[in-house]
Amino acid sequence: MSQQNTNPLVKFTTELVDFARGERRGIRNPFVMVPVEPKIEHRLTKRLETWASAPDGDLKNWEDVSDTRGADVTITSVRLDALMPETRAFETTIDLGALDRVETDAVEDTLERNLAAELVDALIEKHIKNGAVKNDRSSVLVLLNLGSLYPFTRASELLDELDRKNVNTTVGIPFPGSVVGGRLSFFNEQARHYYPAHRIGKKVIAGYMEDV
Repeated sequence: MSQQNTNPLVKFTTELVDFARGERRGIRNPFVMVPVEPKIEHRLTKRLETWASAPDGDLKNWEDVSDTRGADVTITSVRLDALMPETRAFETTIDLGALDRVETDAVEDTLERNLAAELVDALIEKHIKNGAVKNDRSSVLVLLNLGSLYPFTRASELLDELDRKNVNTTVGIPFPGSVVGGRLSFFNEQARHYYPAHRIGKKVIAGYMEDV
C-alpha cells in the first residue's frame, strides 16, 4: 500500500467525499472524524480550507463529482471559533462584567451548558437556513478549530446537536487528540465512544502534512 493511501488526511477527505456520493453509509448521519496532533491543528485548518475552496495536491478531488442521484458534491469549511462570538452563551459571558469581578465558575458553567447547542443554531442560521449549504448528504461541512472550544464543549456534543436538529449534511471534524482502543481521547482526556461517527484511526502529524 502506498504512503498516500495510508495518509490519514488523504483518508479523511476521501471518506468524506465517498459518504457525500452515497457510496458509504453511516449508522445515522455520515460523520467522519480524524485525530490531529494538537500543535498542528491550525496548520491543518488552513490546509482543509484550501481543499474546500479548490481541491489540489493529493487530497480527494471533489469538483465535478455527483452523488448516486446526480446531485453535485459540495465542500464548505467552517471555523468553529469564528461562530462562537455569534452565540448567546458567549455574549452572556461578556455581559457578566469585568473579568476581575466575575467568578470563573459562572463563565464556565454558562459556556458548558449552552455552547454546543448555540453553535449548531448559528451554523444552521448562517450556512443552511439561507440555502448557502444544501441540507443534504451531498453537502460536506468540515468543522474546524475544535480545539479552540476546549474545555467548554466537545465533538460528541456537537454531533448530538447536529443530529437532534436534523442537519443532514455529511460532517467532518478533525479533533486534537488520539484514538485509544477504538475510542476518542480529546486532549488526552479519558477516552469516550462517539457512537455515530466514523473514525480514522491514524493521527495526522506534521509529516503527513508534507505529503499532501
